[in-house]
Amino acid sequence: MPVAALAVLLLACWPTRAASAAPSDATCFDCEWLELPLDEWNALRNTTVVEVLPWGEAVTLPPVDYRRLGEELCECVLDSREGIPETRLPASHYVRAEGTRFMLHGEPFRFAGWNAYQALPWAASNDSRFLSDLDSLFSHAAELGLVVGRVFVVANGAPVRPPFLQKFDDLQPELAEAPWITLQPAAGVMNETVLEALDHLMVLAADNGIKLVLTLADYHATFGANPAGIEPYVQWVKGSLNLTGYTVLDFYTDSRIKLIYKHNLCTLANRVNSLTGVKYRDDPALFSWDLINEPRCPACPGPSRGAALTAWVDEMSAFMSCVDGNHMVHVGSEGYFSDSQPQFIASNPGSWSLCSGVDFTALTALPHVHYGAAHMYESMRGSWNEATRSNCGWDCVTDWFRTWLQSHFDASGVVGKPLVLEEYGKPWDEVKRNEMFKLVQDEFRVAWQQNASSPAAGAMFWGATAGPHINWNGFELRLDGGPSVPAPVAQADELKKQMPPEQTQWLADVHAMQAAFRHSVLEELCQAVVKEQFPPTLASYSSNTMLAIVAGMAAEAAASAGEPMVVAAANSGD
Repeated sequence: MPVAALAVLLLACWPTRAASAAPSDATCFDCEWLELPLDEWNALRNTTVVEVLPWGEAVTLPPVDYRRLGEELCECVLDSREGIPETRLPASHYVRAEGTRFMLHGEPFRFAGWNAYQALPWAASNDSRFLSDLDSLFSHAAELGLVVGRVFVVANGAPVRPPFLQKFDDLQPELAEAPWITLQPAAGVMNETVLEALDHLMVLAADNGIKLVLTLADYHATFGANPAGIEPYVQWVKGSLNLTGYTVLDFYTDSRIKLIYKHNLCTLANRVNSLTGVKYRDDPALFSWDLINEPRCPACPGPSRGAALTAWVDEMSAFMSCVDGNHMVHVGSEGYFSDSQPQFIASNPGSWSLCSGVDFTALTALPHVHYGAAHMYESMRGSWNEATRSNCGWDCVTDWFRTWLQSHFDASGVVGKPLVLEEYGKPWDEVKRNEMFKLVQDEFRVAWQQNASSPAAGAMFWGATAGPHINWNGFELRLDGGPSVPAPVAQADELKKQMPPEQTQWLADVHAMQAAFRHSVLEELCQAVVKEQFPPTLASYSSNTMLAIVAGMAAEAAASAGEPMVVAAANSGD
């Protein structure tokens, strides 16, 4: 970029410019990233790296042009700070957090909702079967009154899948799942095909009266099936698939990685929908930006257990609120309590959670995080017992569910922001699953009845689908009322025994590398210490059809907010 043009751009990005367009709750940013040592960084990553995997596949890691990323990011922020377009709707058309409640069109907004992890690959598949099922998912969600959905926009880096794992698709080829297509194949490079699929999801949501939570990263990584978590950001910077020498802390603190991440955030916020011509930041079909799903920073150093993650969320939420002042920002935390509100620590599923680096109340209290999120699963309560599909006994687990929910209602009340149970579910056991969903419905109903300003704002189950698909993880709930398709577990186990040794070893090495990247040894040492400090305190008590339950909850949410809703009769499939 010429010096004169750069000077103009720097002045244009300066915070005193376009002040009238600034979101009321965000401080605009200057182009501080242009002051970073971008050229020095370029010198370290100025070549294309090709790594050959044991089965002969070559993975290419192109150079990273940090100078280009910095200049594009400055231009993107400038674009975000420009005057309000005539097409932008009044603020009341966007869901906002006001105190402990959500508001929409000047009225309280409560909801029951869903997660559909597979929605984006379905939309990008160009396959009539998946596109039809996607239409069915959204239309049935609307019929059930499930007005908020959460989809994952998380596929980054070069897809690496050992060829042997593809054989699992042959077990039931007519039900083979849509593959993930990379959204961001290289740092700052976006896949237009996937972006157009996301455009389609936004239109589907609007057409069905549904608002979407867009999850922008996933802490978890499962090589061979799902997008590779946060690792690609580190691999781009290092120039290698091998993460040795880096840890999860680098993802949260390395300025190069944060530059790439902000570039992604701003690009999506300013994306012009190819079907509507509306920028995402101006689209009322968007409910919230979820910065990252279930982030952790296990045993990371800092003045408190959650300091590193909290600092990252503070920075990223402030940035996102700057480039999009219409929509809420939050972090898809599991909801573990830590140092900032020690009175809630006893509600954690176990002392081990203190070593996760997550501090729910500290995260929720951040000025540009608009609401708190928590997740709830039986597997969080203790060590998973494969034989019994349980942990501490179902009566114990359901008691903890109630404690977990109430503690988050209380903690959110202390912070003064809404609370969304962003994920909950029970795999495999239909009876217990129904009990869990009914428990969630009951707890939210009581909260709404007791307090009109209760922080209990919404609950979203995992995971919604439609049409016949293999229920590999046991959580599948078909919104069209059809039966789930059992996974061919026996055939899959037999198939695993045939994996070639070099691919088996590669997977083992990758898992070991990921464990080291996530501070597994330090986390175990931390857990040994806190286990002595915080022994289990929950006692065991006796425990007190699916679509009908969530539809009923949706109606109760609408009614409690003052907007009675007619809900279609639900076929639970029970």
